[in-house]
Amino acid sequence: MGTAVIYCRISNDQEGEALGVARQEADCLRLAESRGLTVIETFTDNDLGASTRSRKKARPAYTEMMRRAEAREFDFILSYSNSRLTRRPSDLEEIIQLHERAGVRIATVVSGSADLATADGRQYARIQASIDAGEVERTAERVARKHAENAMTGKPVGGRRPFGWQDDKATIHEEEAALIRKAADDIIAGVPLRQIAREWTELGVKTPSGPNSPGRDWSGTTISRMLRSPRLAGWRIHQRQIAIGRDGQPVRGQWEPILEQAKHDALVKALTRPERRSRIPRKGARHYLLTGVVRCGVCNSPMFGNRYDEGKHYYVCQGREGVRDHGLSISGHGTDAAITELVLARLADIDLDRPVPVFAGEQRLGQIEQQISELMGAFSSGTLSAAVVFPQVSALEAERDELQAQRADLEAAAAGPKVGHVDRATWEAMDVHRRRAVIERVLDAVLIKQPTQRMGNRLDLDRIVPVWRTAE
Repeated sequence: MGTAVIYCRISNDQEGEALGVARQEADCLRLAESRGLTVIETFTDNDLGASTRSRKKARPAYTEMMRRAEAREFDFILSYSNSRLTRRPSDLEEIIQLHERAGVRIATVVSGSADLATADGRQYARIQASIDAGEVERTAERVARKHAENAMTGKPVGGRRPFGWQDDKATIHEEEAALIRKAADDIIAGVPLRQIAREWTELGVKTPSGPNSPGRDWSGTTISRMLRSPRLAGWRIHQRQIAIGRDGQPVRGQWEPILEQAKHDALVKALTRPERRSRIPRKGARHYLLTGVVRCGVCNSPMFGNRYDEGKHYYVCQGREGVRDHGLSISGHGTDAAITELVLARLADIDLDRPVPVFAGEQRLGQIEQQISELMGAFSSGTLSAAVVFPQVSALEAERDELQAQRADLEAAAAGPKVGHVDRATWEAMDVHRRRAVIERVLDAVLIKQPTQRMGNRLDLDRIVPVWRTAE
């Protein structure tokens, strides 16, 4: 007679019904009945791996059970098998020490009951734990090989469906894909991620749900992570990078892409360009038209917008270390209006939407990919040894990476919003985010000088100095 608790765990519950755990508990209850034990509680870790290779190492129910065992609240721990309780030899040592301190014993349905009070029993348990650990490592190696093989052939990743595709992970989910395409256009046009997250929340758009996890609201961070993924442009990802096939070439996925490559490239550049991170001077700053662009002509510090009346604001310099006594400010609505007129006139006179120059290294990039493919083919056929092939491949890959970086720099100018079509009517239809993106496309800064004379309530336009970006 005595008291017992049951510990159940299943490592892979893709169906989300916890049936494996339920079966383990039923078997353990029968074991308790046969031994005359009273079960006082069941501890369950569902869909949590226990191996040293598992990404899900925390087992909260196991931890709580061990804490209560230390307090001598029960006599036995019942489990379906040794491998369900633990596959880490270090965990077995913890259980052996627990037995020595608190007298708690272990019994299983299919692995027997090692007598931890004897040297032979402890030796048997350690041998079994070593066998279990070896099986875990072999399983992990088989799984890793399978994942790599799937990546090389472009098969979709298992698990939860990606946003934008249906449950088969290959067919486009038209409603979600439309949201992705609109978000890409908006971000390139200057709309901040938080605005897109807000719009999706208002529409009730959720992240893809799993059997055990309902969809959640999107945040700017999760949208950014999703939009950066090369999967949107049709590339297979393996270990957070575009997979490389046996021919040395990037692997296309077995699904329909949502974005064209050029659009995805422009999107990623828009998400990472320095302007998106540095032009807003502080977190939580009110986003007036020139926030992040207007600067003090005395100390070059960013000027902040402050509202002083309904629909009215001014830009003020808060100074910087060592320069805080000039108290420079200027009417916000007047400055915004003046810069708007200057920008629209500028856009009517210049063409900033000229085609991106052709990258001179494009032909060489094609040659490099062909050479890598030929070298890998020679290695696979046994014509050339690894010692000959891989130093050449490494050198070619380094050259390819450098050329691709140069091409990305050349294309960076295309990541901003298109401004050639912006006239007064278009401007009036834009929100403040899109207007600011256009301004940042044509202006490096707007400097505000100290006033030289009293103007009463009139705005001194001579104080406003636009610093234009070059058209090249």
